[in-house]
Amino acid sequence: MVGETDILDKEVSGNRSTGGSVQIGNTRYAVGLMWAPLQNPDDPLPEIREAMESEPGADLYCQRTSVTPQYGLGKTSLGHRSGEPSLAASVAAALSDKTSACGVFKVDEGWWFFAIRNDLILAEEDVLFASESEAKRAFFAMMAVPDWDVRIVPAEWQVEGTTQMSLADMVANTRKTRLFELSATKKTQILVVVTIILIALVVGLAYIIYTLLQGVFTPEKIVVLPTPEVVKPVEPAPEKPKPWEKVPDMTVFFNKCWNNAYQLDTIVIPGWTMNKVVCTPKGLTTGWRLSWQHGGRVAWLKFAMDEYKLNRVSIKPDQSGTSATGSVRFTDIPLVASVPSLTADQLRDELTDIKQATGLPIQFSEQTIVDPPNNADGSIPANQQQYKYFAFVISSPYSPWEWKVFFDKFSGVEFLKIEFDPNITSNNKWTYEGRIYAK
Repeated sequence: MVGETDILDKEVSGNRSTGGSVQIGNTRYAVGLMWAPLQNPDDPLPEIREAMESEPGADLYCQRTSVTPQYGLGKTSLGHRSGEPSLAASVAAALSDKTSACGVFKVDEGWWFFAIRNDLILAEEDVLFASESEAKRAFFAMMAVPDWDVRIVPAEWQVEGTTQMSLADMVANTRKTRLFELSATKKTQILVVVTIILIALVVGLAYIIYTLLQGVFTPEKIVVLPTPEVVKPVEPAPEKPKPWEKVPDMTVFFNKCWNNAYQLDTIVIPGWTMNKVVCTPKGLTTGWRLSWQHGGRVAWLKFAMDEYKLNRVSIKPDQSGTSATGSVRFTDIPLVASVPSLTADQLRDELTDIKQATGLPIQFSEQTIVDPPNNADGSIPANQQQYKYFAFVISSPYSPWEWKVFFDKFSGVEFLKIEFDPNITSNNKWTYEGRIYAK
């Protein structure tokens, strides 16, 4: 027998919107994303790329890092835009203390419905409805599922056991999970392979033609001359790569630092407080200190890593048992070339303008790499190369993914270190150190 819930599900699925965006205060949020759990948070891009290829029209993605990581897919054809934050992810962050939540909010564009179960945004329950009746049907259909920690609807609905909240207040101070375009790396790799194969075929064909022509024009009588002594030419020393030809891939480095730092920050270990998190292209380091002298235990540190499935974190307590260090090795960050496009004067003007426009404490200074260094007597080697760059240090409240849009404006960027300090009382919890090379 078909139940009332089944009928409601069919009615709702036939009328729901599949995408779009809504205006909350001064921010435009994406709604209608398709959500799925992330199986491999250490290397998410292949998994996300595969999902996008199987979903027609999907060309944007966002990654939500929580106890159970997941990703959402968006489509520019539905009105989603790169850089737009996900409304469902922001609400989930605001309700992080609730395991399961669902509700409906009245927005200028209609009625937005969401459902979060076991800390996961449900796959197709991030929906913008055009009419109030459709939103009500979706909400009451979901009420057939028991054990919701919180249910949110407009006060005028007068539904028992629900509460009303301000959507603008909920998302005002939450971390923004933004949509991004997925680079066409795979297509580029295929194109490179095809090009190499074509070059090999052309070279092979030219060699065959040259060999045949040699056979046609070689005279029958061959005069053998004495073999002269072969003088081996002096081969020049191979040119050293320029500094910007092998820099850590920014997207992969950001992803590894953000994923690990965020997951470690969400862990609650009784009696312990986490120190600053430091990321370099070689790995992540952090530490914990005993904050409750009579309540903390070393065993709880390792138990927490197992509980949150963070076995990749290596824990090493000190001899007194009052502090411990943690580390994660980054062994698969590729090195890529990023050729500078701006002169030193242009870089100085750009960085000065950005500092004045944002008001952030951005520190930068012009410096030079010399290769090889000066001789012992202070003289300059004949083959010395000098490369100018601007060293920068930026402290801000913005996460790596929010700063990526800024750094994408430049080429020749090399990141040396990213720090995240959860104990800073001000907003500037993130610090970025690196170089931008001049043309």
